[in-house]
Order: sequence, then C-alpha cells, then structure tokens
Amino acid sequence: MKLTIDSEKMKRIVSLATRLCGSNLTLPILNNILLEIKQNLLLVSSTNLEIGLSLSLPVKSEKEGKITVPGKIFSDFISSLPKGEIKIEEKDLTISVKSKGFQAKILGQNPKEFPILPKVKEKPLTQIESSELFNGLSKVSHIISPSDSRVEISGVFFKTKGDTLTLVGTDSIRLGEKKLSLPQEVEKKEVIIPQKTAVELAYILSNLKGIIRVIIESSQIGFEFIPQNPLDPQISLISRLIDGQYPEYEGIIPQKISTQAIIDKEEFQRKIKIASLFSSRIQDVKLKFEPPKPLLISSASAEVGEVHSKLDGKIEGKSIEIVFNWRYLLDGLGVIDSSEVFLGVNEATSPTILRPVGDKTYLYVLMPKTL
Repeated sequence: MKLTIDSEKMKRIVSLATRLCGSNLTLPILNNILLEIKQNLLLVSSTNLEIGLSLSLPVKSEKEGKITVPGKIFSDFISSLPKGEIKIEEKDLTISVKSKGFQAKILGQNPKEFPILPKVKEKPLTQIESSELFNGLSKVSHIISPSDSRVEISGVFFKTKGDTLTLVGTDSIRLGEKKLSLPQEVEKKEVIIPQKTAVELAYILSNLKGIIRVIIESSQIGFEFIPQNPLDPQISLISRLIDGQYPEYEGIIPQKISTQAIIDKEEFQRKIKIASLFSSRIQDVKLKFEPPKPLLISSASAEVGEVHSKLDGKIEGKSIEIVFNWRYLLDGLGVIDSSEVFLGVNEATSPTILRPVGDKTYLYVLMPKTL
C-alpha cells in the first residue's frame, strides 16, 4: 500500500472514522481503523459493532493494499502535521508516514483481524439534503436519555409516510418532533435509530453538503452520503436498529391551548438563565400568565434568595401559574431558529408546547414540574 494525499483531507476523514474507536479491552481491534487502497481510492473504516462507518476519497496511489492501525495515535499524529502532502506506505504490517519535517512509523495489525463491516442490499427508500437531515437530527437526538428498562425510547423514531420524514426523540418528560419534506412519496416505514447513531450521523453531516440516501432493512439502516463537492469524501454509515415498538406519542401533544404567549426567544432565554441562578436544587422556575399583562418569570431558593422579571409579548387566554425545569426549557429554546417562540399551556400539570413562530415543522413538548 502506497499513496500520496493532502494532509487536510486526511485529517478530516481520519478524525471522523476514529470517533467510533474507544478503549475496548474485550476486542482491542475495535480501537483500530482500517486503511485500504483500491482502484485509486482511499477507504477508511471503523466500527463499534453497532455502527459501521466507511469513508472514501480519490488519491494518488502507487500500490494497493490494506492495514489496520490504532485509531487514536494515528489520528493524533495526522492532525498534528502541517499543511501539505503526506506520503503513506505500508510494509510488513508497519505504516510509514512522511510529511514536511516529519517522519513516523506506526505498528499496525493484520487487516484480516478487523471485523467485516455490514452491508445493505435493499435499494434506497428515499433521499434528502444532508443539511436538512442534520437539522432534523440535531433538534431531537439531544432529548433522548438511553434506558435499559425502556429501550424503545432510547433512540430516534424515524418514520416515513407519503412525502414526509418524521423524527422524534423523547425521555418521557419532554419530546421533540421534526418533520422534513421528501422529494417524492415513499413507502411507509417506522424504525428506531440508536441515539449514538443519530448523534454520529449529525456530527458527520454538520459541515458537509450533498445528498443522503436512506436504505432501511429489517434490522439495520444505511445512510449513503454523496457529496456536492467532488473533493469531499463519500460516506457510508450502517447501523443496527432498536427492536421495539415506539410509543404512540401523538396523544400527549395538546390539540387545544387555553393560554398562549408569543415572545422574543433571546429575551426569554436570557431571563430563564438569570432565574436559574436563584433556582432551588430541583432546578425549578415559575412562569405566571395574567393576560394581557407581561409574562412573569421567577425563582427562589432558601440558600440564595429570589428573582423576578417581566417579559413583554402577545399574551392571551386564562391566568395560570406553571413550573418547569429551567434546563429543559433552555434545551428546547436552544434548537429553535426563529426570533420569536410560541409557548402554549393548559393546566399546571399538563404538557406544554414550545415551537418556533412561522414554522410548523418543529415542536417541543415539555411536562411541567409538580411541587
């Protein structure tokens, strides 16, 4: 194996691949990445046995071959190199790396010891812009709290119906739902993607533009990234699916609202953050609605004191006091892109809706705290 590649391109794909590497004592080979040259393509692969990731780039190669090397040390070394060309050569299970002012030899292992990555055989179900999928995943995946007792809510609910892809995440206290438009109507599918898969996929797509093809099989899902820029890597990510039935979550989304407020998002965030400084150990903050007066925000603790603030906006409906976990409020506000937010409440113990003004494709449902 012998090739020449730009250092910045190598840094990019190696850093992505090594995110799946850890400190696996049972199977040390999982701490490695697989490097392979085939038909003037560099393929870099990694796996944690639940997710398989493969990235490919065209390179100048003189000799085909493959080797598996320790992911962390190889990535740390490559990321420290200056800009310019890197020459990489494998011989006798040792990889030689040469760059401007640097030369290193890293011991590798027999590539036959590296696990065979899973493959998907079905045709793509649909495709979507990578930026759209990134946007959707980043709005719901952070909500999930993996649980061994409730594995069905330990991942992102991924549902296709008609020309819509729906993504849902919940921890049973809060729920996020994001709807994305597909280029054409597709077969109805409902699967649950592990949270780590959703997080890794969102991270990979965060700085890339192109098309994502989605392939769903009985026990696994595949995502194939086709870059807009031919100099960016092609990426294939295949993940197992969570076996289970996702809860019928639609029933907890309020269909009618008795009190609502349309308020400035940044001002609301600022005042919740200030209230959090005075919050008690249970992280509570109180919202008081007395339409059409401004929204009152307060918190108090025996150790610190208390704080009160007012927030102007369009407040309508009946008077009510309701208490929330301030962290969960800020989490919901943090993924909303609009300058104004809609806050809809019913009772002090009923689910509350938070969503962007002017965008009906996303909503955040939060259960109040009961004191």
